[in-house]
Amino acid sequence: MGKSPALSYEYFDPFNFATDDNFAILREAELKHGRIAMLAVIGNVSGTDLWRASFDNQLSPLSFVDPSKLLLSPGNNLSFEDIPVGLKTLTTIPLVGWIQIIVFVGVLERRVFVQKDPRDMPGDYGIGYFGVRNKAQNERSLRSELENGRLAMVAFVGQVVAELVTGDTVMEQVRHTLDYK
Repeated sequence: MGKSPALSYEYFDPFNFATDDNFAILREAELKHGRIAMLAVIGNVSGTDLWRASFDNQLSPLSFVDPSKLLLSPGNNLSFEDIPVGLKTLTTIPLVGWIQIIVFVGVLERRVFVQKDPRDMPGDYGIGYFGVRNKAQNERSLRSELENGRLAMVAFVGQVVAELVTGDTVMEQVRHTLDYK
């Protein structure tokens, strides 16, 4: 939805969802999904390697902690090291853990990330973009955030499809491709 100079279309709304009344709501949803997708793509690529490196590095503040002793679910005797990478994670986390995640995200959605002033830009939760509330000064950054979010949504779907097809996580696929151990 909306203008995309990078892809040279004026407005992309093939199903005519957007109206003047709901455009700000749909743009805010697009920004939220884009921000989550950007984090998901980064986490999907670097999650395991960063986690392991934080314990293996002698300069890390976590180097004195034994990662096998950190329990994610003490009732199930499930440590963080027991959680696999990629889509296999979905079947490993206990039901109570999923309930906690859903409640936490619901609180964020309904109480924290709420448009406080309807005159503000979509996705602005009271602090402005990059601490500045002047849209004209940040037009390029705002457009970049929107475009990068759109790209991240497509990239995450690609990562999931690739893992479903090959059975390998993103980093395993990279290692196979580069023949890196």
